[in-house]
Amino acid sequence: MNTNKEFIEKQRAVLLKEKERLAQEIESIQRYPDKSSVGDDVLQEMSDFEHNISLEDELHEMMKKIDRALLSIENGTYGSCAICRQQIEHGRLGIMPSADICATCAGKK
Repeated sequence: MNTNKEFIEKQRAVLLKEKERLAQEIESIQRYPDKSSVGDDVLQEMSDFEHNISLEDELHEMMKKIDRALLSIENGTYGSCAICRQQIEHGRLGIMPSADICATCAGKK
């Protein structure tokens, strides 16, 4: 693995910070809306609740990707493409710290 320790530690910090932010966001949307006595308000609350369920699923998926990236840091494979096993570009990892495939392989999908 050619990814240096300083870069990896920086990425670990970024991933942990993002994981914490996602956890807070998940917690905030899990609160069920207050029940309202006005018809339009009830409909809006139900619509918001349904939207939140979808958003929560997306946030959980993002959390899984972060957990996989953190695990790859622990086992020494962070920065290796899951498809071709080549080094993922540092620029790509800088933008998407949880990326698990290189730009070339991502372009083939």
